[in-house]
Amino acid sequence: MSDAGHLHLCAAADVAEGMIRRVSAQGYEPLAVCRIDGRVHLFADTCSHGMASLSEGEIEEGQIFCPFHGGAFDVVTGMPTERPCTLPIAVYQAIERDGDLYVAARG
Repeated sequence: MSDAGHLHLCAAADVAEGMIRRVSAQGYEPLAVCRIDGRVHLFADTCSHGMASLSEGEIEEGQIFCPFHGGAFDVVTGMPTERPCTLPIAVYQAIERDGDLYVAARG
């Protein structure tokens, strides 16, 4: 479902503080969304190191930790913060409006 150039991800209430959820949007790789200190962060769900689903990992101090090898990424920038991860993950702007979360449509 889209709304004025935006693709629906999920209800905002489905992403509680400190929780990670896997979401999908047409034209995007699998995505993960989390809420930290009330702010929503949206990023690629697949770890750049080992093809693991980051939505199955843990959030700690603004980082998402990969469940396979313990590497981590900054949820704001996508930059690796813990080895063995060395390549960044993509980050996107999540739009919270009227109780739902969206991402800009591509193309």
